[in-house]
Amino acid sequence: MAEIVLVNTIGACGAILLLCLITHRARSGYTFAHLFSAVWGPCILAAQYYTTSTHTLSLKTLVVLFAAWWALLAGALATVKRPAAPMMREVNINKRRALALILLLASLQAVLVVYELPTVVAEQSANKLVLGLRATDVSSGRTKCPWWLEIFRNAYFVYLPLALVLRKRNWLSRRMFCLLVASACLLGLGRMTRAPLMAILVTLWAAWTLLYRPRAVRAIGVLAGAIAAFSAVFLAIQVVLQSRSAHTAEGAQLIEGYYGGSMRAFQSIVDGTFPREQGYYSADMVNYVLNKMNMIDAYPSLVRPYGDNDTNVYTFLDAYALDGGLMGALLGAALTGMAGGWLFTRASRRHSPAMVASYALFAYCVAMTVVNNEFIRIAPVMTIGLAGAVNRLVVRGRAKRRVRGTPAAPGASPSWRPGEIVSRA
Repeated sequence: MAEIVLVNTIGACGAILLLCLITHRARSGYTFAHLFSAVWGPCILAAQYYTTSTHTLSLKTLVVLFAAWWALLAGALATVKRPAAPMMREVNINKRRALALILLLASLQAVLVVYELPTVVAEQSANKLVLGLRATDVSSGRTKCPWWLEIFRNAYFVYLPLALVLRKRNWLSRRMFCLLVASACLLGLGRMTRAPLMAILVTLWAAWTLLYRPRAVRAIGVLAGAIAAFSAVFLAIQVVLQSRSAHTAEGAQLIEGYYGGSMRAFQSIVDGTFPREQGYYSADMVNYVLNKMNMIDAYPSLVRPYGDNDTNVYTFLDAYALDGGLMGALLGAALTGMAGGWLFTRASRRHSPAMVASYALFAYCVAMTVVNNEFIRIAPVMTIGLAGAVNRLVVRGRAKRRVRGTPAAPGASPSWRPGEIVSRA
C-alpha cells in the first residue's frame, strides 16, 4: 500500500512539474498537454479507486501509466515553443468561398447521416429510438453510404474551425454559428454514439482557445462545462444500453468500462496475457490501405477483444506496447507529445484553416487516449487531407497583413487581438 501511495505521489508531482514547464514555454495554460493531463491523471485514480473490480492495479502497470504521462509531456516540452513574435502575419481568406465551403461540407455530412439512418417510428419510446439508431444490421433499414461520401463523415473537424475563424472576423453571425454547431451535434448523434459529440465539443474548445487566447480560468471553465454536457448525454445513452443487459449496472459500473477500466484492461498487455494477433498494430492506416489494394489478407483489428473486466478498450498505449513492449509504449507516448508540441507551435503562429483544423483534430485524439489510439487510424489522415484541400480553396496567396502581438504571461490573456491590423506587407 505504501508503495502504491509513493508511486502516485511521485508520478503526479512529476507530471505537474512538466506541465508547469510547458505552460511557461508555451505561454499558455490550455494546450493539448493540459487536456491530456486533465483526462489521463483522473483516469489513473479511477482505475485504482473508482471501480467495482476486486483485482487491484499492479504496481508495474501503475508505473508504466505514469511513465507514459511523463513521456508525452517531455516530448511536448521538447518541441513546443514560445508564441509568435510581436509581429505575426494574418492569413488572407476568401470570405465567399469559405462560407460556401462551410455550407457544402455541412450539407454533405448531413446527406451521409440521412442516407445511413435506419427505419425508425416517430411514436416509439425514447429507449427504442436510441436502440434503433444504434442498430447496424440490414434488418434495421440502415444502408451503407457511397464510398465517396466517407471522407465527409468527420467533416465537422474542418468546417467548425473554419466557421470559428470567420466568426472571429465578424464574417459569420452568432446566430448562424450557433445553428451550425447545433446541427453538427444532431448529426453527430445520428448513430447514438458518443465519440462524435465529444469530437465536436473538443474541436470547438481547441479551436477557440487557439484563436481567441482566453484567460486560463475561462478556458478551464468552458472545458468543464463541455465535459459536464458530454457526461450527461453519455450517461443517458449508457443507461438505455444497460437496460438491455441481464445485469443492471449502477454507479461506477456505468462508466468504468470506458474510464478507468481501460487502464485495468491495459494491464493484460503489461503482464502478457493479452491474445496478440500477428502483424503490427501501430501500422493500422498502412494495413488498411494495403488491404484495400489486396496486398494483404488480414491484419490486427481495431476492435480489441473483451477482457476479464468486460471492456474492449485498452488506452492509446495498447498498439505501441503490443508492437514494441513497454519501451515501445513510452516511445510512442513521447513521439505523440513531440508531434503535438510541433503542431501547437505552428498552429499558434499561423491561424490558417488547415492548421487550426489539424490541431483541433489532434486535441480530439488526445481526449480519446484513455479509450483507444486514434493517431494510428486512417480517418485522421483523410480529414487532414480534406482540411488541406479546403485551405487551398479559401486562402488567397501568402499572408499579406500583419497584426501586432506580444507574448502573454502563462495562463493569461494576451495584450493583443489578432484582428488588429497595423500594416500591410
